[in-house]
Amino acid sequence: MSVPPEQRGRAGATAADIQAHYDVGKEFYGLWLDPGLTYSCALWDGITGDPARTDLLLRAQRAKLRYHLAQAGITADGRLLDIGCGWGSLLRTATEETGVRHAVGLTLSADQHAHVRSLGLPGVDVRIQDWRDHEPDEPYDGIVSIGAFEHFTHLDMPHDERITAYRAFFARCAAWLPPFGRLSLQTIALTDGSDLDGPVPAFFAREVFPGSALPRLSEITTASEPYFAITAVREDGGDYVRTLRGWSTRLVRAREEAESLVGPDTYRRYRTYLRASEIVFMRQASTLYRITLRRRQCRAR
Repeated sequence: MSVPPEQRGRAGATAADIQAHYDVGKEFYGLWLDPGLTYSCALWDGITGDPARTDLLLRAQRAKLRYHLAQAGITADGRLLDIGCGWGSLLRTATEETGVRHAVGLTLSADQHAHVRSLGLPGVDVRIQDWRDHEPDEPYDGIVSIGAFEHFTHLDMPHDERITAYRAFFARCAAWLPPFGRLSLQTIALTDGSDLDGPVPAFFAREVFPGSALPRLSEITTASEPYFAITAVREDGGDYVRTLRGWSTRLVRAREEAESLVGPDTYRRYRTYLRASEIVFMRQASTLYRITLRRRQCRAR
């Protein structure tokens, strides 16, 4: 299926924007993320206790990865696309636990790309590539995108342009899937009470995701509707409160080593952003969605 010309424009974070945040160094991130370097909201269903504990954080992150693989319908013989693959934790889970024999991971971070390559995962092809430039040789059986959707637009875009940018993403995902193939999407989003011109969107764009903007659920449903049916939605803002609290605690405990790696200014910036993000989620000014989408049998033309 071809993507309409009006949906081919560039929008959102550039490679430089992504690298400014993610290429601080995996050694720094390794101080406060779980051992798998999973830099997105964990899934805490049935897991109690201190979220800063390494074993509990790792367990919750693995639960999230398994959830998305299952929602995308990935099996041992399946072909997987991971859009925004990070440091490869989903790809690793897919190959080591699910037995996936072919998976492609896309990232714009040179540091993440190098790390995933160093893992030597069988059947995994990791690329520094924008999803807009991706052209697979054959369809995928399922697609997962965790924590990338936030980067697809920027704050200065009018509403109609945001919808167009999001629709371009769903159009391309639909083109890469067979009828009824599934996309499992996780994204931070604005709640109904948050103004697009207010302090929360400005905070995320300035301190967390340069060149990016948080979507609303209504924008996701509108943009995806020509190509996908939404079959499940989880609203898990509370899970992000716990995840951020765990990360923040672990970073504070590792302050001395963190400052030696990245300097006091960068340490303080991340410490402030993690704590402020936790407060934003606690006040329900933003939330976290996990959305399962099933490709329509007849795609929009």
